[in-house]
Amino acid sequence: MFLFQCVHFTLSLCLLADKPENYDVWYESRFEECDREACLSFSKDSLCSRVTVDHNYYAVCQNLLSRYATWRGTTGGLLHDPPNHIAKDGQLEALLDECTNPKKRYGRFQAAKELREYLTQLAAASSSSAAR
Repeated sequence: MFLFQCVHFTLSLCLLADKPENYDVWYESRFEECDREACLSFSKDSLCSRVTVDHNYYAVCQNLLSRYATWRGTTGGLLHDPPNHIAKDGQLEALLDECTNPKKRYGRFQAAKELREYLTQLAAASSSSAAR
């Protein structure tokens, strides 16, 4: 038991000593509009030196879901042209825009969370109306 405590203590000291500066500050990927397919630039050092990173959210929103997505000759993303009853309140578009190109600090984290919840609600509503 004592050996385990010593190893654990030493490992904890090593981990504390090896943490890069600002490792616990959230990292936000920078929006870049481009005219090519699947644009995504990043710094490995920035991504790998932080505990919390929004890069996967950025990649999904930018390159798959939003109006900025371009893939194999198609544009507008997977969520283009939603039905009128969804599009009319503008919530989907606003969440996609904030997830892709946040206006608020750490806005992508919140927008991604709300977008998942919103899409889950839409899917549930769609399944319940289809079951009737």
